[in-house]
Amino acid sequence: METKKTIGVMQPYFFPYIGYFQLIQAVDTYVNLDHVSFMKRSYMTRNTLKDGVQINIPCSNASQNKSCKEVNVIADRKWFDKFSKTLEQLYSKEKNYNIILEEVLIPWSELTNYSYNQLNIPSPSISNFNFNSICFICKYLDIKTNLIPTSYSITERKKGEGLQDIVNFYNGSNYINAIGGQKIYTKEDFATQGIDLMFIKNKSELPNTSILDLLFRYDKEVIKQELNNYELV
Repeated sequence: METKKTIGVMQPYFFPYIGYFQLIQAVDTYVNLDHVSFMKRSYMTRNTLKDGVQINIPCSNASQNKSCKEVNVIADRKWFDKFSKTLEQLYSKEKNYNIILEEVLIPWSELTNYSYNQLNIPSPSISNFNFNSICFICKYLDIKTNLIPTSYSITERKKGEGLQDIVNFYNGSNYINAIGGQKIYTKEDFATQGIDLMFIKNKSELPNTSILDLLFRYDKEVIKQELNNYELV
């Protein structure tokens, strides 16, 4: 008998909070939801660090009439230099500062700039930009989930129907959604498609700031332990 697969799907957020990575940890396959509409002033382009400091990534053609795959970031060397300076000012005295630079941020920035300079791509999409950083963080935290970079060719439907299409495409029988989805989706609706819908509730007492803030301030083993501090409801 084939083992039941658990699928998770989320929009590509900009260095999201720990609950996002709890969801990735909790599933067998995680799909980057990028065929849906880009959302201005959302966690796709902004987040919060220590002391309420805001970080954001500007986009060149931002429109809610475009998908996440069609909106490009302005992630040139000038932006990376400014971003790096902000991190240095906030975290250079933290013992994990150099480790996170070497294992997460530098490889991520080099991948982005390689695309600019070697592949002759004008700029990465917000989808690829955020997903690449998420992949490097998952690698650092030893998250073994199968990471799928795009939903773009799987379905054109959105909301619950699109999620069900994705779960079925990957032969999933269980689907885990962020807790906010309780206001939108029902277990009964997903059950009609043979899918067991669950919601993940973060129980960690770590700050709900960007994962970057936690990576700099807390030991790797502490964060790995907190990745499992959740409840499925």
